[in-house]
Amino acid sequence: MAIRQRPTAGATRTRAVKPREQVNWSVRLRNISTVLVLLTLILGTVYLNNTDTLPIMHVTVEGELINTEKQALIEAVTPYVTGSFLDVNVAGIRQAGEALPWVAQIQVRRVWPDTLHLMVSEHQAIARWNENGLVNTRGQVFYPDGGKMPEGLIQLFGPDGNSELMARQMVTIQQTVETLGLRVKSLTMDERRSWQVKFTDDMQLLLGRAASEQRLARFIQVFKGPLAIYREQIETVDMRYTNGLAVVWKDGKQPVFNGIV
Repeated sequence: MAIRQRPTAGATRTRAVKPREQVNWSVRLRNISTVLVLLTLILGTVYLNNTDTLPIMHVTVEGELINTEKQALIEAVTPYVTGSFLDVNVAGIRQAGEALPWVAQIQVRRVWPDTLHLMVSEHQAIARWNENGLVNTRGQVFYPDGGKMPEGLIQLFGPDGNSELMARQMVTIQQTVETLGLRVKSLTMDERRSWQVKFTDDMQLLLGRAASEQRLARFIQVFKGPLAIYREQIETVDMRYTNGLAVVWKDGKQPVFNGIV
C-alpha cells in the first residue's frame, strides 16, 4: 500500500546572512587622536592666555641710551605690560616708548617665560630745526624735552614738512664748501624755496630759488679765485644773477672798488 506524504503547510524562506563589517580601528583611532589634540590646543590656549598664567614679571632694556633714562623708558611702557606672556600689548609698548623725545625705534622681544626685552635706538641729531626742534639722520623732526639741545649743530630754518629736503641740501652744501675751509652755520629756505646760507665766520651766501646747484658751483669757482683774498671783508655774496654776482662788504672794510665783481 502506497503512503502519500502531505505537502508542507507553507513555503520556508532561507535568509541571506550578510558578512559583518570589519571596524577600521586605525582610522577611528586617528580621528579620536585628532579630536584630543584639538581639545588640548584649545584648552592650552585658554590657559596660557589667562592673565594669571605666565604673567610678565621683568622688562629689560638694550641699546646705547645717551639722552634717555632707562628707568623713564620702563615707566612709560609699564601701563601696557599687561596680559600674559603670549598676548601682551606689543604695539602699545612700542608706541608708548617711541613717544619719548629721544627714542627713535623700539623692538620688543619675548624671553621665555616672563620677560620682555626692549631693543632701543635713539635719534641721532644732525641739525637744529627752527626754534626748538632737531632733525635726525633720516631728515625727521623731533622735539627734545626741556629745551635740551646738542652743541655745534647746523641750524635749519624752513617751512614745516621740508626737513628732509633741507637736510639733504645741508649735507650737499657742506661737502661742497669744505674745500674752501668754510663751515655752514645755518641754512634757510623760505616759502618760495629760495636758499640762503650763513657760514660760521658770518659770511652769507644767497643762492636764490632757481638753479641753486649751478650757482653754488659758480660760487666755489669764483671764491677760489679773485674773492679768496677778500674773505674777511665780505658780508654777503649774492649769486642770484645769470652771469655774475654781487658782493656786500662789511662796514668799514670795503675795498677801493664799488663792490661788484
